[in-house]
Amino acid sequence: MTTTPPAPGDTAPPLDLPTLRGGRVALRDLRGRPVLVSFLRHAG
Repeated sequence: MTTTPPAPGDTAPPLDLPTLRGGRVALRDLRGRPVLVSFLRHAG
């Protein structure tokens, strides 16, 4: 399966992730606001 990454200015794909405080956040809920997504490696 080949996937083409979004181009600058394209709409971001749907994203729903856990927060550090145990909740969930969906990218659609942050529409119109600046967003920084940081993926942390879990040591386990």
